Amino acid sequence: MPTTAEAHRHAAGRFHARTTPVAAPLPHPVDPVAIRRVETPMQALAAVLTVTNAAGLPLSTARPLPARPPDCIPVAVSPTLPGVLHGVAGLLRSPVTELFSDTRTAWLRHEGVRCAPPLGTGTRALLQVADAISTVAEAAVLGGRSVLGMQEAAVVLDAGADVLEHRPLGRNELTNAVMALGGLHEFEPGARGGPDTEELLPAAPSSRGSGENEAPPALPRRTGMTIRQTTAELHHGRIQVRFEGAEHDLTISEGRMQVLTDRGAVDVMFDTGDWQWKRAPTARPAASGASRPGSSIPLFDHVAGHVHQQAAMEHARLRLDLLGPDGILYYTDPATELAGNAVCVDGRYYAATLTEGLGLRIGALELVKRDGVYQLREQAPRPVRTLRCRRAPGDACAALPPEFSPELSRRLEAHHGQALGEHQARLRGIVPDAGRPGWYMSRRGNRLRHYLRFNERYFRVRLRQVDEHTQRISVYLPRGRGAGRLPHRAQPAHRIADIRQAIPAQEHRFMTQAEFNVEYRGMPSLEAAQVYESAVAQNGQLRLSQLQRAAIHSYLTWRRRSMDDYLQYGSLQPVFRDSEQVVARINRGLARIPPHAGRVYSALALDAAQFAGLQEGQTLYTRTFLVASGDRGRAVHAAAAASSNNIQGATTLVSLLMHQHAHPTGLISLQDEAQVMIGNNVLFKVTAKAAGELHLEELGAARQAMGTLGAQPLLANPLRD
Repeated sequence: MPTTAEAHRHAAGRFHARTTPVAAPLPHPVDPVAIRRVETPMQALAAVLTVTNAAGLPLSTARPLPARPPDCIPVAVSPTLPGVLHGVAGLLRSPVTELFSDTRTAWLRHEGVRCAPPLGTGTRALLQVADAISTVAEAAVLGGRSVLGMQEAAVVLDAGADVLEHRPLGRNELTNAVMALGGLHEFEPGARGGPDTEELLPAAPSSRGSGENEAPPALPRRTGMTIRQTTAELHHGRIQVRFEGAEHDLTISEGRMQVLTDRGAVDVMFDTGDWQWKRAPTARPAASGASRPGSSIPLFDHVAGHVHQQAAMEHARLRLDLLGPDGILYYTDPATELAGNAVCVDGRYYAATLTEGLGLRIGALELVKRDGVYQLREQAPRPVRTLRCRRAPGDACAALPPEFSPELSRRLEAHHGQALGEHQARLRGIVPDAGRPGWYMSRRGNRLRHYLRFNERYFRVRLRQVDEHTQRISVYLPRGRGAGRLPHRAQPAHRIADIRQAIPAQEHRFMTQAEFNVEYRGMPSLEAAQVYESAVAQNGQLRLSQLQRAAIHSYLTWRRRSMDDYLQYGSLQPVFRDSEQVVARINRGLARIPPHAGRVYSALALDAAQFAGLQEGQTLYTRTFLVASGDRGRAVHAAAAASSNNIQGATTLVSLLMHQHAHPTGLISLQDEAQVMIGNNVLFKVTAKAAGELHLEELGAARQAMGTLGAQPLLANPLRD
């Protein structure tokens, strides 16, 4: 039952004059044997204490106070130096709560109340919300590091006040104060710690290939405070730590610290219980977005190749506690007294400078974050036409009509009859946009709509948010009526294509997003850009489990050879006993990735006898998974490298025309933006054959449903670039 202020005031001694006084407790009889001969002052003091303790004499003649209620909050008669220090620490930690408590205490002290009632649950909740809002405001004005410094100062002030109050400092409080002075923080904000808790460490997996199996029973470890190491020394481009009795390289992957062992990458943490690197107590699942092993930022292979050409840091001091979700580190160089930001790419550390528009500058390399992945920044050509017209204006410099690229024209012509005509455009109030030549707009009420005019027809254009990282400018058809309003299966409603305007905008050229990627972003071919756009369009809608994503990622990165041997010949290595389960997870995962229809390329080492006997129209199937790319140059490079290395078999460039079984996986492996993965036992038809080349086309769904009956297995080994 809650206690009222009146009850507390009554219990604290503020009684009415007619209240009956409380009698003092009866003294206990004094034992004369306890009093002996006194020879020194210390013996005299001991005797006095013995008598007073035995007799229970009151220390003053004032009326004794009754016992405090169990939920009493004592109010000091006057503020003391420890109380002031605690107040300052409270202002730094939670200013709203501290100001409210100080004001309330001052009022109760003025009223003479020495025992305050506790705060209600609702009041405490409101104060916590107000403290959270004030902390966010302080971080926005002062910065995150300033707020962190204020929290550290509050810990030190509380420790100093406890010392002045002659309170014994426990091990945890003293460690917290020392850590605050040294700039150390907890490894996980919500991690358990302290003497009353016990954390469990997962045991090491039995083999590298058994990372998806259930972990054995965990063993308890010694309790202690878990913190993150503040700094790490970088020597000769590497960070080496001692883990389980051996030196290992420390890397950063998906926002986690990992060490590279013979069994693969292991998540680690720095334990201050015995000041050693140990396995992380809880393994967090892999991020659902794009991630690259051994790198703190997501990027593709060809971009990583450009980064490797830049000068890496050899000696520096890295702040690991400042590692954020964006993968940016903070470093200091004691030799040159320089400080700045750094990133980790494939185990090497590079100085980086943050630029505008989510960009990074690594050496002479300019990167920008697009679609959740760091890519090369597009370089816009100089507007030569604009400069010439500015100096010599004339008829030749008049506004040119907009031009449409071949790919965009082909797509718009396919839907030309469904677009708005001139009469419908007048009814909707569509007029030219004076500020943007080539664009049209209509304003009805407070709604502004944008259009493009193609061959006397008007197409609706609007901004489409693909996912949290990606935006696209898309062309739409006008909404139909009845069943025409329903979108096709697995397709956005009425969307025709994603478009971009040429750089500079004065050229008035419109193209598809894939063509824009080829012209301004350096993608090798239109087919590669189309595969990438298919992956981006479906990335936000993927519903892959962590096991399925991990199985696909392991096959694409380090487990392809063992999996191919198992599927091709049935051989099972001892360390990969879960191959059957991984194959099933890969197939289930590929079924959830929408397919890409188009031409892709792969390099294979075919059996020479089989390749010589292949004829047009013959049906083949692959027992293994196939990894292909929309970039023909990658397959050509892999085939050329295999020819120079004397690989057994006929080195062949395979061109595959896919319809329903090419699944984009570039944003899962971050190896190639145009990468696709083809499931096993997919049927193909031989359409053409030449020296060193083989052209295949995927068969229809009816033939795929019949299985491999009557088809010949393709005996081949993949060639990697």
